[in-house]
Amino acid sequence: MIGEQLPLSVQMADPASFDSFYASDVGPNGQALAALRELAGGDGGTTLIHGPVGCGKTHLLQATSREALSRRSHAAYLPLASFAAEDPAVLQGFETCELICLDDVDAPLQDRQWAQALLRLLDAVKSHGGRCLLSAAMPPDRLAIARMPDLRTRLCASACFALRKLDDNEHAEMLKARGQRLGLALSSDAVHWMLTHLPRDTPSLLAALARIDRAALAARRQPTLPFVRQVLAER
Repeated sequence: MIGEQLPLSVQMADPASFDSFYASDVGPNGQALAALRELAGGDGGTTLIHGPVGCGKTHLLQATSREALSRRSHAAYLPLASFAAEDPAVLQGFETCELICLDDVDAPLQDRQWAQALLRLLDAVKSHGGRCLLSAAMPPDRLAIARMPDLRTRLCASACFALRKLDDNEHAEMLKARGQRLGLALSSDAVHWMLTHLPRDTPSLLAALARIDRAALAARRQPTLPFVRQVLAER
């Protein structure tokens, strides 16, 4: 089946795990993280997370799929924005998944054939007790969907969680925590410099941290502020 071969071409980010997702104990991101931990463990039904670009939707879908796979569940992660131009037959073969994670589910929803295929997939997975995890830019009642009221009803019946972007204080804590996981002792001055001179979005900051980590390993030293400035000034 087409769907059985498709996951072989889907690459998940190495650091995409629950432990590497920064979320404060309170607030919407922490609530979503707790719910997805349960989903990966086998509890729950259809769940939809939504929010702006850079809030961590892809990270959480990949982390949920990876955690379910580690528990020997039949799970799959599909980035639908990458397949929206393909025939929706690519979804065939995933009906028996115990957990299907559909990223950017809003990407193909205005195409009626895709909307029909998604509805069939959601119903098929649910029929045998499987779970579905979806991500979108907006809550289901605001999504642009082809004339498929049944699909909108299914999506609106999902357990929904709104993610938000991290603020500067949270980004600082995230950088220090991720740095510790990598064995880097980032000073407060270095973190402040990064937040002052780099784009203040999570993907950009994590990409910068990855560059610092590679350079620190090569130089066999800890990243002081001058070292961080030098590494990030290089192109």
